[in-house]
Amino acid sequence: MKERTLAHKLMARFAICLMAMLVLSIPLLYYITVRYYAEDLIELVSKYGIHDPQIDLEEDTFTGLLIQLSSIVIVITLSVLIIMRWVPQRLWRSFRRTLHELSTFKVESGVVPQLPTTDITEFRQLNDTLTRIMTDSVRSYKVQKEFTENASHELQTPLAIAQVKLDNLMQDETLTERQASEIQQVYNELRHMSQLSRNLLLLSKIENNQFKEKTSIVVADEINALLPHLETIAGDIRIQLLDDSHNTAIACNHVLLGSMLTNLVVNAVRHNKPNGLIHIHLTPNELTVANTSDDPPLDPAHIFSRFYRTPHNQKSNGLGLAIVKSICDYHQWTITYHHTQALHQFTVRMR
Repeated sequence: MKERTLAHKLMARFAICLMAMLVLSIPLLYYITVRYYAEDLIELVSKYGIHDPQIDLEEDTFTGLLIQLSSIVIVITLSVLIIMRWVPQRLWRSFRRTLHELSTFKVESGVVPQLPTTDITEFRQLNDTLTRIMTDSVRSYKVQKEFTENASHELQTPLAIAQVKLDNLMQDETLTERQASEIQQVYNELRHMSQLSRNLLLLSKIENNQFKEKTSIVVADEINALLPHLETIAGDIRIQLLDDSHNTAIACNHVLLGSMLTNLVVNAVRHNKPNGLIHIHLTPNELTVANTSDDPPLDPAHIFSRFYRTPHNQKSNGLGLAIVKSICDYHQWTITYHHTQALHQFTVRMR
């Protein structure tokens, strides 16, 4: 749909309304002409028996009035259109400057732009409201950023200490089998809690745009560097890498790219079968991670939601694919899921 400015729409509607009023007023003009302007002349012509075919008082008077009215309407229309064309540009100048300042505002920068001053009450109220909203947004962002930074340390430190102490306890030879089992369960829960807190903090940082640095990275090199770690995660599941990218580089955050690759492989391991396969296919524009599986297709409407877990995999915290989706959104990439030929396939389009 073609977009037009408010002034253009007002001018078009004004011209249409004037033309419609002119057409609708023609019967009224004819009635006025016959009833008032030419009434006495018509009676004189009829009384004295003047029969001149060239004299048509009704037509001449009506035509004259119509020409006069049309001329007035045209003059008024042109005047109004000219006024509406130039005056709004001056009146809306401060509004356009406000839009320009808003287009450059980024909450993570922590700087509230100075909106232009204006003597128009409505625009001044708008600027005051926008300034207050931006100030509150910057303040809230700073508070949330400080919380995530503090929580990253304050949550992980006691959890790590508790895990170390439990690990020391498990080395005690005087423990009974039941005590060792209970400590192992507590240790596993603490490890699960530690991983959960790290994932939640990572999601919060991504959504708060705290990963600002982007560099040109060759994805194939990054995958090859992570491959030993990924193979350790996969265990008895074999990873096959097909690289058709021709060493194409993309602009992205190095930490987030590694996190996305790791989470995709971890998800492929969890939904795989014993001695299965993980296929990683890289092209200049796409990254595809597919895994063999005996599980039914996942729900495409919910797999990227937080804490979503399938009935076949309740051990996961349900945040891995949510993190992958957030990373894709952060880089303005798209990710899709398909289930074909007993393969769970995730495709990230990076262009």
